[in-house]
Amino acid sequence: MIALVVISKVKIRRRPGVEEVTVTFKRFSAVLGLLLTVFVFAGNSPDAAAAITEPRQPAALPQPQLNLKPDEVVRIVVKALSQNDTPYNDAGIATAFNFASPANKVNTGPLKKFIIMVNSGYGLMLNHLSSEFSEVVFKDSAAYQIVKMIARNGTEAVYAFRLSQQQEGEYEGMWMTDAVWEISSQQSY
Repeated sequence: MIALVVISKVKIRRRPGVEEVTVTFKRFSAVLGLLLTVFVFAGNSPDAAAAITEPRQPAALPQPQLNLKPDEVVRIVVKALSQNDTPYNDAGIATAFNFASPANKVNTGPLKKFIIMVNSGYGLMLNHLSSEFSEVVFKDSAAYQIVKMIARNGTEAVYAFRLSQQQEGEYEGMWMTDAVWEISSQQSY
């Protein structure tokens, strides 16, 4: 017997740090409804279809806060990336995504896409051995910080972080990452 299943209703309810997406499915062969509630944690797409497919993030991961300064945000992200698979696979990347500004997430999200991007273009950052931080430089409304890392394979990589203080929305007043780019990398011998 083939049963036709369709989504009959999608309801999104937002609370601080969590989006609750309730989807009601109806199976036409038996007129039974199945209620499924999916919790999608902060930083994921508000689009209901995307939210359902997003990996869940435990609330224990660091999140943006009003009291964090730009250098503290960079240190949180860099430390998380140095322990990428703690407490679970790609938790460091998920933390970096949590601190990505909404404008950054438009280009790099959702989380699944962000994970692929970091693994393919920023792999030297993952589980790196050590890091050194420059002073933060403020220019216009942005904050810049340079970070030198020694990767697991011995490569020295230097990255620039650009952050901005969010002006509106749920992250208003919080410093978040707008961009990260590699300045140089060099194999140590």
